[in-house]
Amino acid sequence: MPQNIDPYKDYPTKTTLSTNTVFDGVMKFKDSLRINGEFKGKIDSEGLLVLGPNSKFIGDIICDEVIAGGEIRGNITARKRLELFETAKVFGDIKTAKLKIADGVIFEGKCDMTLK
Repeated sequence: MPQNIDPYKDYPTKTTLSTNTVFDGVMKFKDSLRINGEFKGKIDSEGLLVLGPNSKFIGDIICDEVIAGGEIRGNITARKRLELFETAKVFGDIKTAKLKIADGVIFEGKCDMTLK
């Protein structure tokens, strides 16, 4: 019998925007944030951003680390690393130092891996 493994368990966050949350604007944070709902705007952070499997993000992301399983329509700059889980859909350009993409990810855009 297959086990249900939570791929997000290794990425605990201090703040969570739940599935019923809709946010529109610019957000900055220093530690960690998980978005399970909808976000439209820009995130500019030095921390970890986790996008849950049902999240929808429209805008640009600039973070140290991004772990994504939802839909992103915009550009992602992950200074340290970007990990895309199998449920992720990215429509935009990626700029990162390290990239991990699971089987099943949808990605339309350009990828630049020159950050250090």
